[in-house]
Amino acid sequence: MGKNFSGTMKLSAFFIRRERVVFGIWLVVLLVLAWAVALVFENQMTFEELQALLILRTNPAQVALQGPIYSVGGVLQPGPMFAAEMHLFTMVAIAIMNIFMINRLTRSDEEKGRYEVIRSLPIGRIAGLNAAIITAFLANSVVAFGHGLLLGAIGITGIDFAGAFAYGVSLGVIGYFFGVLTALFAQLFPSSRGTTGYAFGFLIIAFMIRAVGDPTSEALAMASPFGLLMRAQVFVGNYWWPVLIIIGLSLGICVLAYVLDSRRDMDQGYIPQRQGPAEASPSMLSPLGFTWRLARSAFTAWAVGMLALGAALGSLMGEAESFAADNEIFVAMMPASPDFTITQLFVMLLNVLLAIVCIAPVISLCLKQYSEERGHRAEYVLGTAVSRTKYMLSYVAVGFGASLVMPFATAFGLWLVGAFTMAEPIAFGTMLWAIMVYVPALWVILGLCFFIIGVAPKLIAICWGYFGYAFIVGFFGDLLSLPSWAMRISPIGFVPMVPLDEVRVLTMMGLVAAAVVLTALGIFFYRERDLV
Repeated sequence: MGKNFSGTMKLSAFFIRRERVVFGIWLVVLLVLAWAVALVFENQMTFEELQALLILRTNPAQVALQGPIYSVGGVLQPGPMFAAEMHLFTMVAIAIMNIFMINRLTRSDEEKGRYEVIRSLPIGRIAGLNAAIITAFLANSVVAFGHGLLLGAIGITGIDFAGAFAYGVSLGVIGYFFGVLTALFAQLFPSSRGTTGYAFGFLIIAFMIRAVGDPTSEALAMASPFGLLMRAQVFVGNYWWPVLIIIGLSLGICVLAYVLDSRRDMDQGYIPQRQGPAEASPSMLSPLGFTWRLARSAFTAWAVGMLALGAALGSLMGEAESFAADNEIFVAMMPASPDFTITQLFVMLLNVLLAIVCIAPVISLCLKQYSEERGHRAEYVLGTAVSRTKYMLSYVAVGFGASLVMPFATAFGLWLVGAFTMAEPIAFGTMLWAIMVYVPALWVILGLCFFIIGVAPKLIAICWGYFGYAFIVGFFGDLLSLPSWAMRISPIGFVPMVPLDEVRVLTMMGLVAAAVVLTALGIFFYRERDLV
């Protein structure tokens, strides 16, 4: 048995060296954000404002988005408020970090032939998987202790070292859970696309179960690893039993992954890929048809996911309506408008956050072009009578379609279910317009992706970094009191908040023009540069 693990330590050191830069960026961003948000609650909010936020955060829609909020004796301190604002968001971010990291170190390396080179050396059969899991364990341990030390040291009211380390350990545990879960999927599916697809599918389902369960059913919420760890009540109860349950589940998944890896052939999975038809359809004879065939599964999965997310939040709109009617403080904190009800304004604000979420599938589908090129599959297409311009335009068309379908699916899900739960349903056209007005901003991000692919494809991580910035600014910009110029680094900052603000045609045309210029430059430079 020991021979199966031989060479693990050397391989672990190699993996740690490979991941140190990417992990370092993740760690610094998360720690800086935690430090900034904690100081905002401590230094810029009065006692009365915190108590008003306690009432606001008990709104079912807010609970669905960010999880439950806990207080000590009905009094909200900066520490528990920080946990309510940041705990769930940080857990999701760390889960995503681990999915990408484990996929790179396992199935992706195997798919690219790198692991075959490593296996030619005198190492154990499952040393590669073991080294990847050790790397994830060490990375998540650094995340846990880093947050614990930072939050314990900056002296925030309501945060002591016990609560700070409970918070940090819960982050590390959720990261390790998703790391070993991805390692399990890497054994089941024979491609990195399948591994990440099912890992992110599990993450989305877990988040949605928690989103529905938190305001409605405690048992349902605890069926999700996110919901379970929220019951640790960091900075209030500091309960460790949810952490121990997730650790136990992680160890069980880890052992199963080891067993499956020890019996699996290289480049194979226990669930084989579905065989395609013997003959290709006529639509695949065109670049657009071929590109759509490659992106179809991911496109459909994203669309269904956005529809389900909208539907899950729509199921809470009726409760949000009752909540708004019964809470004067909530009414006072919402922007006033004689033409719209409080609930309508709240739903419009919710659409702002959903529009930001729609950026992710747009970027993911656009970057499919680079993944095909990096995998040396684009060469076979460009080696025929297909020009680079037509090839790239096919991906532009898919990305353009995603920028329209994803917001529409989200708004439709929100309206469809919300109409059954609200006493005065919002018109579909009103809800759709409130989110579709963000489409020009999505086009700018789409154009940026193609510009980077055309000019410097190795810097493609900038696209996801830009999405992360837009996400942070959208969710925490007002809380951090960011200046207007910082908000407008993201194209989302130029979009009016419908229905409160008037749509400025010139601003929208400027966003469209920026998107067209970036895309055109990307196509031009893509024609001139060498393939990766």
